[in-house]
Amino acid sequence: MSTRWILRLEVVLSVALTLSVLGTVAALIGNFVIAFVGNARGIGIPLQVFDVPSTGMAAGGAVVEDVSAEVTVRPQGASPVAGLLYLLMWAPGTVTGLLALFTVVRALGRARSGDRALFSTVTAGHLRRLGWILIAGSIVSAVLDSAAQVMLASMLLTESRPFYPPSGEVVGGVVAGLVALGVSEIVRRGLVLLEEVEATI
Repeated sequence: MSTRWILRLEVVLSVALTLSVLGTVAALIGNFVIAFVGNARGIGIPLQVFDVPSTGMAAGGAVVEDVSAEVTVRPQGASPVAGLLYLLMWAPGTVTGLLALFTVVRALGRARSGDRALFSTVTAGHLRRLGWILIAGSIVSAVLDSAAQVMLASMLLTESRPFYPPSGEVVGGVVAGLVALGVSEIVRRGLVLLEEVEATI
């Protein structure tokens, strides 16, 4: 089987990983500014708000039940607590994505050496690791993001809620993790069957 497509995919994902790391460094610098420098404009903290005026939004024969929006709030002056809480909002999910992408790039790097390397116990191990990274990372990031939003909203807004629902990315991450675990088990069992067949020949 030609490994050209694997090489191309590895290159694309390696570039994406590099750009993601650079974006993470930029976000950390912005977080540092919020925590220790303070900024008059530019860098803010995105927070969800729910009690948004909805008068006049609905067409005739319709009623607006719930309205939510996202606002960007800038603390006045340096705020180490706000900086730490904002870090907890975005960093766990970002680290999860970087680790998952790095695991895929490593698996593709090994798979370039041929079919047997692609369908191997090492590949199954990479897939299993990827699955657990996505599942655990998504759950942890959702919990920390919700808790940080509750505390930031109570600090920076006049309204706050006791719970902020996780984004759809969390569910997608858990599902992708379960799929990776399933594929790793398929590869592992396929290898066992292949070894049994080869042993009988």
